[in-house]
Amino acid sequence: MEKEVSKEAEVVKEEVPKEAEVVKEETSPKEVKTERTDMKKVVTEKLVSVKHYLMGLSKTTKSFIVVIGLFAVVLGIAYFYKGVFVVATVNGTPISRLSVVKELEKKAGKDVLDTIITKKLIQDEIKKSGIVIKDGDVTGEIDKIKEQVSAQGGTLEEALTAQGMTEADLREQIVLNKALEQILSDKIAVTDEEVTEYLSKSKTALPKGTNSDDMKNQVREQLKGQKFNTEAGKWLEALKSKAQINYFMQY
Repeated sequence: MEKEVSKEAEVVKEEVPKEAEVVKEETSPKEVKTERTDMKKVVTEKLVSVKHYLMGLSKTTKSFIVVIGLFAVVLGIAYFYKGVFVVATVNGTPISRLSVVKELEKKAGKDVLDTIITKKLIQDEIKKSGIVIKDGDVTGEIDKIKEQVSAQGGTLEEALTAQGMTEADLREQIVLNKALEQILSDKIAVTDEEVTEYLSKSKTALPKGTNSDDMKNQVREQLKGQKFNTEAGKWLEALKSKAQINYFMQY
């Protein structure tokens, strides 16, 4: 009887380690690694199937997707930069910026184009001649203009707005004029004889308290301005005749 109990105990003893081994095998790193490998394999198979799906799309379908994407991009740009494309709306109807440009071209396209061409020609000649206008000289001219406008009860900002200009536009114009004055300096110089002749011909009587030298300086600047306009016009015409200007649109 005792031998049978002993044998049963040994059987139980032998079975316990086997169960422990089973549990150990179920939680072993090899099993976890195998599960991860299987999952990775499943994900890879899904990615491959998606790739095959995309590859199987027809060219027309792909083109359609691209067009839709581009259209969405254009809509986004148009929304955030609508001022670039639409300048106003009237009862919900948009007025495009292009329509405004077309109207402006009809009315002043030729004049604007001529102005741009003239500016470019002058800038090229200034660059060739190596003339440099100092900022201080430009600022000095602007200060003079401010004094003149102020004496008439206005401001420089008001005067510029009336002309459709900014101070940056004014500075650029002053630079061009001063550079041209240097280029044409020999042709626009005014002599004392010319000033005296002008005063005698005009028979201008000096107001009381007016300095004769101040009057002569004013006349000198006036004559210089007249010569500048005449000579600058001739110079520009000669410059245009030598330049290679190609027009791709006639206004």
